[in-house]
Amino acid sequence: MIQSNYFQTNEDLREHFEDLIDWNEIVPIYENQFSDSKLYLENNNPKLEYAPSNVGEAKSFYEEILKSCGEISGMYVSQVASIVDSKGLKFENGNVIHPQEMVDVVQMYHDAGLGPAAFKRKYGGLGTPSIIKAMIAELMYRSDSSITIAVGSMGLAAILEVCATEEMKDEWIPKLISGNYTVTMGLSEPDFGSDLPNITTKAIKKDDKWFLNGTKRFQTVACGINGSPGITLTLARTGTQESGARGLSFFIVENKNYAVQGIEKKLGIKASATCETVFENSEGHLVGKEGFGLVKYVMGMLNGARLSVSSQGTGIVTAAYEEALKYAKERVQFGKPIYEIPAVRRMLDRMERELAGMRCLMVEAAYSVDKYYWYEDGRKPTPEETKTGKFWEKVANTLTPISKYYNSEMCNDLVYDGLQVLGGAGYTEDYDLSRLYRDARITNIYDGTTQIQVNAAIGGITSGMSPTGTFRAYLDHLAKGSESNPKLLEVRNLFESIVETYKSIENQETKETFSFEVVESAARVVVGYLMERAKNKSSKRKDLRTTWCKAFHADSLAILSANKIRLTER
Repeated sequence: MIQSNYFQTNEDLREHFEDLIDWNEIVPIYENQFSDSKLYLENNNPKLEYAPSNVGEAKSFYEEILKSCGEISGMYVSQVASIVDSKGLKFENGNVIHPQEMVDVVQMYHDAGLGPAAFKRKYGGLGTPSIIKAMIAELMYRSDSSITIAVGSMGLAAILEVCATEEMKDEWIPKLISGNYTVTMGLSEPDFGSDLPNITTKAIKKDDKWFLNGTKRFQTVACGINGSPGITLTLARTGTQESGARGLSFFIVENKNYAVQGIEKKLGIKASATCETVFENSEGHLVGKEGFGLVKYVMGMLNGARLSVSSQGTGIVTAAYEEALKYAKERVQFGKPIYEIPAVRRMLDRMERELAGMRCLMVEAAYSVDKYYWYEDGRKPTPEETKTGKFWEKVANTLTPISKYYNSEMCNDLVYDGLQVLGGAGYTEDYDLSRLYRDARITNIYDGTTQIQVNAAIGGITSGMSPTGTFRAYLDHLAKGSESNPKLLEVRNLFESIVETYKSIENQETKETFSFEVVESAARVVVGYLMERAKNKSSKRKDLRTTWCKAFHADSLAILSANKIRLTER
């Protein structure tokens, strides 16, 4: 793979960071008016030493993190990714063995302090907003998915900051960070994947302790990394089987207390251990309240996972585009580089502009979380802050599944084109496109398939497009500065017609059949607005972004027109 600092050499990502994101809006909210910095002056807590005291300091701190991450990802991880993929995993006597090259670079990330990016400083984390976490994930996923999953898995435990007791937070989060724990979501079972309300893993309380029995499937890095500690955030039944979702609770279970029965042999992410785990009177630690496991805590954890996959899609496509572009400029056929052949150039141009749209959506979805997440932080907001927080929470609940669906589907689409640029060479294992192609395929499957994301988003879109609906208000917010763009206005009007046609369908099964067309159309509208906003704000690359927007809107008109026909001619 290309060897460079993946942050410093990515012009589009850097422009987002330097010019397009309004840090004056995000940082004071996230930093709670720089309360950590003020607290450090009072108590000299070393965990708060790097807490910023103003927006400029925060931005400089974030930039150093991104530079460090870009250095490790681009200079080191990228150079062992194909080796790690080729070696894969071994399973011997109940133990999963990872390639040493993977162990070494995972340690590099931890030594740089990048593992606990998701946690607050007071627990030993980096204390970065969701936008920075999204960028970190993109940089890491560009170099390799398996390695990134192993390091980034710790971020799943950030849900503990929201739902655990203070005692549990103080005990477990610093331990997870200092011990470089891996973390997995203990949800799916052999007979129940997405049908979580019916899972059968049982938790029984004995003498004030909880013990779990059951089997979990598709448990990513539940084994740890070559003997390292890990936990499974496990969904288990504390009520009767008939109690459904309300009978499910959430537990921390350490990997020393359950057995790994085997690992899956997969199409891609071959060095990411996908385990089947068995709980036999395995001690668990109840998180939060009984009965809130699925309806509150798991849903919160899945939102973070959706953002991560959105970043994964963006990172994989960045790698595919840069590798394909390099090959196209070096590969000479018919007396010229194939980059100059119109059919090849067309694929690369589409990859570049669609990737720009994916990155806009990735950043915006993370931004929507940053705009409301503080609301769950135990602060006492004013009535106006409460109103704003609730608005952005509704936006995030619709936008995060859209970003997961859209960026994972575009990832598969665009990596397909990247491999096509290389032709027969791309189909061999001599080039990284074959690995990227295999790794891309999981993105629209795990952490909720595309179909589940569509189901999660459709209600927020259709009800939200009422005259006083949240999604309509959000689109109007995005449209500011682009109201006069005729193509974008045409796309918006077509989308509104699609929503009205969909709402007029009386048969519920027919509605479910065509919900994808509505969500896809909504995604194209949102991304179109975001690309226009980026173009309007840009000073360094305005001409390029203008070109991207023109072609993107044309493609959107074609997509939405087809969707309208499908709905009308159903």
